[in-house]
Amino acid sequence: MSALRRQWLWPIVLAAATVFGLLAALIGEGGVWQALSWGALAVPLVTIVLCLARRHGGPSSLAKMSRDLD
Repeated sequence: MSALRRQWLWPIVLAAATVFGLLAALIGEGGVWQALSWGALAVPLVTIVLCLARRHGGPSSLAKMSRDLD
């Protein structure tokens, strides 16, 4: 895999998940579309939290961050 493709793969995947989630929320009707939109829009947020936790010292720091918020 080329360096350019490897660099842009995950940002494109996260953008596609976001666009799908927004379109599912706007166009879809019913419980299935609502669940799909919530799930698709949660993917980028979970990715951000996991990357921040890994950057600041691993899984234990995620538990520390949640304790600090309380």
